[in-house]
Amino acid sequence: MVWLKLHLFPERYISLGYALPLLVCLWHKDRRLLWTMAATFAALSALKDLLMLSGHGQSERFELLQWIMQLTNIGVVAATVHAILNLTESLRARNEELRAANQELKERGEEIARQNDELQAQAEELVQQNEELQQQGEELGRQNEELQQQAGELEGQSEELQRQGEELRVVNDELSQKEGMLTILLDSLAGAPDEPQMLERVCRALLELAGPSGMAAAVLERAGDELVLLTQDGCAKLDSARRPFAGSFAAVVMEHNRTACVDDLGARPDLSVFQPPDQPFRSVLATPLRLRGKTLGVVEVCSCEPRKWSTQQFRIIEWVAAQCSLALGIMRLQEELAGSNSRLENQVRQRTASLQEIVNELEHFSYTITHDMRAPLRAVRGFIGTLEELLENRLNGDARDCMNRIAGSAKRMDRLITDALSYSKSLQTHLALGLVDATRLLHGIIESYPNLQPPKARIRIDSEIPAVLANEAGLTQCFSNLLDNAVKFVEPGASAEVRVRAETRDGFVRIWFEDNGIGIPELFRPRLFQMFQRANKSYEGTGIGLALVRKVAERMGGRVGVESGPGQGSRFWLELRRDVPSAAKPRPDLAAKQNGLANGHADGQPASSRNLLCEAGIERAV
Repeated sequence: MVWLKLHLFPERYISLGYALPLLVCLWHKDRRLLWTMAATFAALSALKDLLMLSGHGQSERFELLQWIMQLTNIGVVAATVHAILNLTESLRARNEELRAANQELKERGEEIARQNDELQAQAEELVQQNEELQQQGEELGRQNEELQQQAGELEGQSEELQRQGEELRVVNDELSQKEGMLTILLDSLAGAPDEPQMLERVCRALLELAGPSGMAAAVLERAGDELVLLTQDGCAKLDSARRPFAGSFAAVVMEHNRTACVDDLGARPDLSVFQPPDQPFRSVLATPLRLRGKTLGVVEVCSCEPRKWSTQQFRIIEWVAAQCSLALGIMRLQEELAGSNSRLENQVRQRTASLQEIVNELEHFSYTITHDMRAPLRAVRGFIGTLEELLENRLNGDARDCMNRIAGSAKRMDRLITDALSYSKSLQTHLALGLVDATRLLHGIIESYPNLQPPKARIRIDSEIPAVLANEAGLTQCFSNLLDNAVKFVEPGASAEVRVRAETRDGFVRIWFEDNGIGIPELFRPRLFQMFQRANKSYEGTGIGLALVRKVAERMGGRVGVESGPGQGSRFWLELRRDVPSAAKPRPDLAAKQNGLANGHADGQPASSRNLLCEAGIERAV
């Protein structure tokens, strides 16, 4: 714009307004730029007027006027643009204020709407609360009515409780009276040695409880057609001990089986009672005397004057009669029991003596028959030995085999008899118990029996076996039988290997005998320890050894058992107490017997008896 005015039209004023570029500030909105441009345009206009147009001959007045108009135009436009900018900013600020106000109004409207919703919810809640209050009011009204009803019921219950309290006081008074009556009756029954004295004390207690109206009390029992006076007490003694039952007042009471009275016997001449010789009774009160559900007789209280008997006196005589029936039943049962016990004791004594005689005879018979049966067997074995010596070179194989069979059968028969005798003696002989060194006993048995030593058997004792409570002879029998079974029942051609060990549990010692034998079938194990039971009949034996072990172990307070399977060997165990129980310490006499056992005697018997106990095991070992 400046170049156009100064170079293109240097000598003329061209009507291209300086104010037009000022309108750019309407878009840029910068007042400093606006007034800077206005000042610049004014300066250019003055420069052109003063420097460039002064020599062209135009009138200075016209030029000055035109320059003034340009300045005015520039100023007006600048002021207008400035005013427009101010107005625009004012409008913008107002719009911002209006927008903020609208936003605030919108937020307030939303707040008002929310508050309206809350007020509406509160109104609904108030309505609901009002309904609940109405319901609660109705409920309170109903509860008030119920409380009033309950108050009425409580008043009735209070009256009922008062009435029950009165009844309880009456009952307590009656109980106190009954307690006094029971005390009197128990005092009268205490220490009564026999039935007459007990009944006499019952009559005395009845008179004390009946009061001054009772002159005499009696207990009567029916015996066929007669009425027997068991006992009496009072100021008047009765005339006789027996009267006819028919026509008596006691017959009426027993027939109806209930308490009855006669206020004036003068008005009832058809009823008779026991009377004293000097002054007759004029009134009587009686109740049945029951024993084991049957009416046995009556209990009577008599008075020498006509009188009315009260309900309390009825209760007293009934209660005393009940207690008398109970005591009388107990005494008669005791008498019957004492008689039965006496008879039973006599029977037991007689049967015990008879059984002892039978046992003695059987024992004598067993020893006799054993001796008589073993004598021919010894003769057979002796003759067989003699024949073998005489015919040693003349016997062929079959004859020698027959003679060996005869000798083996005789030997097995002798062993069977010996084992049976040992078993019988183990049941009868008393076994004195004491602490036995089981390790020493096992070593002694192994050293004594060749079949328990290499090369036939290898027996290993793992550790020291604790001392056990046993009988040394009986324990020797058990150990020898268990070891003999362990080395005997092995596969043909195999060497027996036996392991002996012990374990302690709960005051008992369990001694194990473990072998590498043929084992025992599971079905046979439950009856293994019974008499004459043999798991494998291809091996020599009598079937008594293990039964003997079980019986001896039980008599020593122990147990025996086995764990085994076919082809897996057997594990027999013997369990005995480790020490003497505190309540069963050895007595001096038992200690003396134990000393006798150590010296070759057991239970006061010679060493041969002890050897007899172990004979079966020793013969098997040999």
